[in-house]
Amino acid sequence: MSMNEEFPYSRVCVFGAARSGVGAMNLLRHHNIEVTLVDERPAKEFRSLVRALKRKHVTAHFGPVKADVLRGCEAIVVSPGIKLDHHLIQRAHEQDIPVISEVELASWFAQAPIIAITGTNGKTTTTTLTGQMVYDAGINAVVAGNIGRAFSDAVVSSQDETRKTMLVTEVSSFQLDSIENFRPHVATILNITRDHMDRYPSMREYIESKFRITENQTDEDFLVLNADDPIVMRVAEQSCAQIRTFSLEKEVEEGAYLQNDRIYLKEDGESIFFCNVDDIPIPGLHNVQNTLASLVLCRCVGIEIDSLRRTIQKFKGVEHRIEFVASSPDNVRYYNDSKATNVDSLEKALLSFNKPVILVAGGKDKQSAYDRLNSLVRERVKGLVLIGEAAPLIRKAWGQLVETRDAGSMEEAVRIASSMSQPGDIVLLSPACASFDMFKDFEDRGRVFKRTVRDFLGI
Repeated sequence: MSMNEEFPYSRVCVFGAARSGVGAMNLLRHHNIEVTLVDERPAKEFRSLVRALKRKHVTAHFGPVKADVLRGCEAIVVSPGIKLDHHLIQRAHEQDIPVISEVELASWFAQAPIIAITGTNGKTTTTTLTGQMVYDAGINAVVAGNIGRAFSDAVVSSQDETRKTMLVTEVSSFQLDSIENFRPHVATILNITRDHMDRYPSMREYIESKFRITENQTDEDFLVLNADDPIVMRVAEQSCAQIRTFSLEKEVEEGAYLQNDRIYLKEDGESIFFCNVDDIPIPGLHNVQNTLASLVLCRCVGIEIDSLRRTIQKFKGVEHRIEFVASSPDNVRYYNDSKATNVDSLEKALLSFNKPVILVAGGKDKQSAYDRLNSLVRERVKGLVLIGEAAPLIRKAWGQLVETRDAGSMEEAVRIASSMSQPGDIVLLSPACASFDMFKDFEDRGRVFKRTVRDFLGI
């Protein structure tokens, strides 16, 4: 969907100077649109950015936000980390200034087909795998969104490409909250479980946010749904797109499914054997599910089965998602699962191991129901090390089930976890919480953990 010649705003306020906000600014300036960049943090935190802003002729306001920053602005692009009840967003509504997300902005200028991936869990792995499948098929795959690179930056780079390009983007509910015309050619909702209850008034609002990924699709587009998730399947009735499904539990009408540890594609009424579960290098049944979703997404854009099979066999997973870090001399294996920012992700991580786990968990609470995992923690977790603001809440749920200790830093957590382990055990960082109480983001948390483990092991 390309609308760059119709973009109606000549001066835009970008609220938030993190990755997506800077990406939005770069895209707007690339098209000679005036930008006012606003962030509540002090200017001293943006020294290198401030120098770049002068070269790009961008007006910037750092520190406490005043309403007059909207003067002359025709729209406001809001970064996903900013809550929509912020007083500046409310002032924009009062002044009838449109509020749009960075993903919405980028879609106005996108000249390549968009594959968009959302869901509570599995987004990053599915997005990365889908992008790799597209790339291995000889297409310029630009992977971005809520995954490390702003969608706006990806759109800018794709406009300079002469090759056939596809934009593969991970989209969060926060980004979908403020879309208007965003229309992916192929979209998927992987799953929906309780999450972000610190942001949404109820589960209903969270579900509705996820469903928005298909609201502008037509019968020329595709929507790929998890047939095993009854919440996800509700959207099939309200979408205009062609529906494809994937399932771990049953044969589907059109899509991909698992049967007797064998993966099949179902197309035009025919089941086609794809591979065995053992052919997938990344561990866990949840990664089989992610693989099924990626297969269906790529078949929707016509990628050949043999090419998809070759990609699956060599795919090693993504950083921060059950990522092997190192092994100690006595065979204690350390894994980084910092991407596990909710209870459901932690559950999938614990189910991926059949050896005793020393679990490092905690961070910024998202009003999660930790006690939902009591049985699994009792069964799989040998020792628990707690960090961050949520430590007392997690201790209340699991402290009576397993030996539990607190740590004031990642360095202390690694030392304690190591002291609790025995040869053959697993030390797993899988926080079940957001990272913002101690770290910049989940990526920062994961990299600190990996660096700390390697320093501790002397490797």
